[in-house]
Amino acid sequence: MKKEHIHNIKSSGFKTPDNYFNSIDDQILGRINKSDALSGIEAPGFTVPSSYFDTVEASILEKIEDKAKTPVIQLKPRRTLYYVAGIAASLLLLIGLVFNNEEELSLNTIDTASIENYLYQEEYSYDELATLFKTEDISETDFIDISISEDYLDSYLENIDTEDFILD
Repeated sequence: MKKEHIHNIKSSGFKTPDNYFNSIDDQILGRINKSDALSGIEAPGFTVPSSYFDTVEASILEKIEDKAKTPVIQLKPRRTLYYVAGIAASLLLLIGLVFNNEEELSLNTIDTASIENYLYQEEYSYDELATLFKTEDISETDFIDISISEDYLDSYLENIDTEDFILD
């Protein structure tokens, strides 16, 4: 806008004659009141048949009564079809689930990697994981006999981030 200097234009560009809006009503009414414009018309162009308004009500009521006699189609067969199809699908699903169990699911059949990935994604806290263990299952003797070589310990400490040692 500033390149074309549109923001500096003060006039709108449209002009009307002086006293145009004051005299327009008189001009329009003067043309309507002239009788010579309407004198050339002999017939209005539209005619109403004789006794039209006496018979129009009866003819409309006849048309309405004829439409009321048309037969109504019930949609209930589709509704029962949907019920029967739903029951059949649920029975097939039930039979498929009950009789298609070839292998039982237990902790031994699940991969250890799958369980670890699940636990990593769920973000459990140490307190929540500790509640899963029973104190009878864990004893001190399970940890006493563990021997860790110094090479393994050194490589572990070199590869671990120091941020893991910082406690929040």
